[in-house]
Formats: sequence, C-alpha cells, structure tokens
Amino acid sequence: MRTRFTRGLSAALVVSSLALSAAACGGDDKKDDAKKDGADKPAASASASAAPEAAAPAKPLTDAQMKAAALELKDLPSGWKTTKTDDDKSVYKADKAECEPVVAVMNDSLAGATKGPSADFAIGNNDSELSQQIVTFTGTGAADFTKKLAAAVDACASFSVETDGQKMKVGAKKATAPQGAEEAVAFTFALEVAPNITVEPTLLVARQGAGLFRLMYLADDAAAKKNFDALAKTATDKFVKAAQG
Repeated sequence: MRTRFTRGLSAALVVSSLALSAAACGGDDKKDDAKKDGADKPAASASASAAPEAAAPAKPLTDAQMKAAALELKDLPSGWKTTKTDDDKSVYKADKAECEPVVAVMNDSLAGATKGPSADFAIGNNDSELSQQIVTFTGTGAADFTKKLAAAVDACASFSVETDGQKMKVGAKKATAPQGAEEAVAFTFALEVAPNITVEPTLLVARQGAGLFRLMYLADDAAAKKNFDALAKTATDKFVKAAQG
C-alpha cells in the first residue's frame, strides 16, 4: 500500500507478498507459528479524545505551518533514518459503508483535504517504520472527518477491504491517543495479509484547527511497538505548536 497518505502501510503489502510466497512453498511451520501468535490477539487497537458537539470553521493551515508541523529526523530518537516511499494510486474500498472513514486513511487522497509535507523513517532493515502526512481543510472539514473516523473505529472491529482485485480482512480497535491536540483518534489495524498471517500497524489521526496529520507506526516485535506512544506525543506536540503559530 504505497500511498502518500498511508505510506507506512507499504510494509503490509511487502509482508503480504512474502507471506504468500512462503505459503506457496509450503511454509506450514510459519503458518502454525502465525496461528499461535495471533490466537489471542484482538482484531486491532485505538482511542479518540473527546470531540465537541460542533466545531467552528477554522482557517486552513498555511504552507509554512504545515512545513513546520512535519517530523524531521532530529525530532526522533537515535537509530532512525529517513526513507523514501513511492506513491500508489490504488483505491481501497470497504465492504461496509460505516467503515469508509477508516479506509479513507488508506487512500492516496483524503476528500476535501490539501496535502502538505510527508515524512518517512525506518530503523535498521525496516524493522520499524514511521510515516507522517500533514493535510489541511477548509471550514469544518478536519473536525468533520475526525468525528466520522472516531465513530468508524468504534463500529469496525471486523470488515473487509478490496483493492486491485485483492481482498483483505481488516479490523480496527481503539488505542490510547496522546493529549495535546483538539481531537485525536488512535487505533490499530489488524490486516490479514495471508491466511493466518496478520500485521498490525498503529495509526494516529490528530486535529488542530483546520489541520490534521496522520501518523503510522509499524514494528516487528512487541517491545518496539511500545515506542508508539512517545513517537505519537512528539508528533502531536510539534504539529500543535506549528498549527497555533
């Protein structure tokens, strides 16, 4: 899923390709391991900060504000490096209408949004990946989308996504969103990229005024997954400061 708004999900398709190849070669042991690892896992993990009943229109972020909001290598702990991800114009479609806001985060463009800077980072041989996209809206577009996304995460513990003739089972489950932004929704995707093989990137969508950013984090092991909270807080604080500037 090498998209500009969900750049980090590119790793999911890489894993998918490798998993399918392994399955074709009779990788029974890996399949058994995947069953054991995934047996007690929830479909996915996310949380939303409280949203107001109605949001007043806000001015779109300027180019300078969006540039200042984007993460840079110097903002991250040691060990991270910058990477480059190609764009993909694939369109992802949910089998449930109420889950479309979740799927919207996977697509190249977010309806009504103007793209700002994006950034991609990795540790080692892509053992952990972090990607960010900054966008801005006019009027109440950012607040409207965040509210719909929060509702969709609550309603979409299990659904399917289709793109380019490929179907994947997907789940969304709330995670803890960092404090600081006007609104924030954090959740974990569970994507079944091959039978009994699931990857679980964690996402944060946070809003300040008419601006919004999406952060995606994908890690190989449980210990590395715990780094999401600190990374999300760093991204949120920088974004809020720039949006208010």
